Amino acid sequence: MKILAIDTTAQTAAAALTDGTKPLGLAVQNGTLAHSETMLNMVENVLANARTAVSDIDLFAVSAGPGSFTGVRIGVSIIKGLAFGRNIPCVPVSTLEALSENLRPTAVTGLTAVNVGSPFYACPVMDARRSQLYTALFLYETASDGTVTRTRITEDNMLSAEQLAARLAPLPHPVYFVGEGCRVTEKEIHLPHCKEVPEIIRYQSGYSVAMTAKRIYDEAADKTVFTDLLLKPTYLRPSQAERERNGDV
Repeated sequence: MKILAIDTTAQTAAAALTDGTKPLGLAVQNGTLAHSETMLNMVENVLANARTAVSDIDLFAVSAGPGSFTGVRIGVSIIKGLAFGRNIPCVPVSTLEALSENLRPTAVTGLTAVNVGSPFYACPVMDARRSQLYTALFLYETASDGTVTRTRITEDNMLSAEQLAARLAPLPHPVYFVGEGCRVTEKEIHLPHCKEVPEIIRYQSGYSVAMTAKRIYDEAADKTVFTDLLLKPTYLRPSQAERERNGDV
């Protein structure tokens, strides 16, 4: 199964082409250019370098939110455009769940920042502005045979740093922050069992989006819901325009 995956939900833009779990092409851009200027070129380059056409893709994957309102819309629109009329499954992925995939022990073996043999929590964090963070919590456990399980502990939500610290304080295992919201947690959350991961695995990853989407698709009882027509952004709060219209600024 060839998967084309993109993420435009934060400052980092990422794209990946995989054949099952095998990465065929990866691209990351963490600069000042807008995603509308870079992502289509990234996708074209990833496909061209792998000598793959859009018609060869078996599944499209996209981080559908939460994140930057403009970024989320760009990513979803690109995938809807690529998939239009092709009858290829389109799988929306939680940005936070994809970020937690960055810390899957099989992917970070050898990085001393994460003790992959013991249970730990992955806590993706994204700056939601207005003194809040988009966040969720996942528990990673590794069985004696090496099997890795990831359990979602909380749904995607929006919390202040103070509220997040209160949630994390009583947890029994180490907590690893991942995501561009780490610059907020570094300043505002000081708990001995909470740590940041190296920057190389901190930001958006197209491969993580692809693997999360593959898992969702493989486990879905009804695969007919994964269409370009049903693909929609996921927001955890109203946009600025909606807040201004409602007088909540």
